[in-house]
Amino acid sequence: MPINYKDYHPKWKLIRRLILRRAGNRCERCGIPNYTRYQSEGRLKKVILTIAHLDRDVNNNRFSNLESWCQRCHLNYDRGDNLAKMKYGKEYKKVNLILF
Repeated sequence: MPINYKDYHPKWKLIRRLILRRAGNRCERCGIPNYTRYQSEGRLKKVILTIAHLDRDVNNNRFSNLESWCQRCHLNYDRGDNLAKMKYGKEYKKVNLILF
């Protein structure tokens, strides 16, 4: 998942390291360790842990709102949001700003 660091806290890289340390460098959903290699679709791939905002608000960086997740768990969590963004585009963002 690409990340645009300008949308995040200035000390995001430090926050990320602290969350990964708290999680024991594992996904807090499925438990897979960071940098685990696995075969998928005939190719060797690597797990890269990401930091999930449980409330989906990138401005809410309280540790209780952040968890370390693998790509699979993070994508599954964001799937509904991502589908709505693809379907509604800019309108989706406008509605979210109004509602939340």
